[in-house]
Amino acid sequence: MKKVYKRNFNRNDKKNLILFGYKEHKEKPGKELERTEIPKPHMRWSPAIEEWITYSVGRKNRTFFPPKKYCPLCPGSNLNFPTEIPFSDFEVAVFPNRWASFNLNSKDIELEIIKTNASKGECEVVVYSSKHESSLAEMPLSRIELLINVWVDRYKELLKNRNIKYVLPFENRGKECGVTLHHPHGQIYAYPFIPPIIKKEIKAFKKENFIMKMMGQLKEKYFTYQNEHFIAAVPPFAKYAYEIWIIPKKQIPGPWKLNVNEVKSFAKTIQKVVKGYDTYLNKKCPYIMGLHASPSLKDESFHFHVEFYPPLRHGDKPKVLAGSESMAGVFIMDVLPEVSAAELRKFMK
Repeated sequence: MKKVYKRNFNRNDKKNLILFGYKEHKEKPGKELERTEIPKPHMRWSPAIEEWITYSVGRKNRTFFPPKKYCPLCPGSNLNFPTEIPFSDFEVAVFPNRWASFNLNSKDIELEIIKTNASKGECEVVVYSSKHESSLAEMPLSRIELLINVWVDRYKELLKNRNIKYVLPFENRGKECGVTLHHPHGQIYAYPFIPPIIKKEIKAFKKENFIMKMMGQLKEKYFTYQNEHFIAAVPPFAKYAYEIWIIPKKQIPGPWKLNVNEVKSFAKTIQKVVKGYDTYLNKKCPYIMGLHASPSLKDESFHFHVEFYPPLRHGDKPKVLAGSESMAGVFIMDVLPEVSAAELRKFMK
């Protein structure tokens, strides 16, 4: 496996910009962005659904679809204005979100009628490439392997903080999924609590490994792509017509347990899925992608997997979370999972 270099660059706001790459990054920085006010988010407990809701009012000021030439995620030294990355080139970059929903500067507030708490955690931006038009579908496999190593690094580093209870790397792709910047990037949310969906998964895996129980059917009927170590499949209980899970064929709690060959298989599976989606729609497919891993690096029951949710109900028709989905949390499906699996399989060979 290639050696991965990691450079911590201390920004003018005393936060670290982290540069990862196969080549050691030694370039001197150019002009940096001006310091911005650090948000102080807080959480409020909803007694109706027994869940935390976080409030970060500064997010309304975040960058919203700037022209390509003003992209804040491009290499800043190549442009006539500063960006988040004040260098002429980089491979993968990670930095704190300026409009964080969770950070260590958050403060609790007092309200008479409900429980509140500080939103102590972290929100990071992960920039996949210096190239503005790139995506996981077009990147070389070595870059996706590097990204996997970045995710592993962030899991290990963020979970050292006692305030952080769960780490979620994810990507929103396309306007349909709320993206406000087109440059290829994802995010990492480090929560001060275990999110509700993950809490349910933890409970389910402690009861039984339902993924291994249905693995035979996934390999035969629901797969869209598979190799020696990983399978991409439409789950038999999919909530979206073209939902896909990427699953290791053996049980592991998170990507930090992958060996060199498994990282390569994982990278290839990610590329096959994203490229397959794009080929199927003949355009960049919108999706939400998230890594579901154990909250603990030492867990032995959780089965790591990656979930992709294209917000489509059939073909390129949008799936709107309307009355039943939004008000009751009950999803209504138009397409059977085995049908969409067979359809997508043609484009992921």
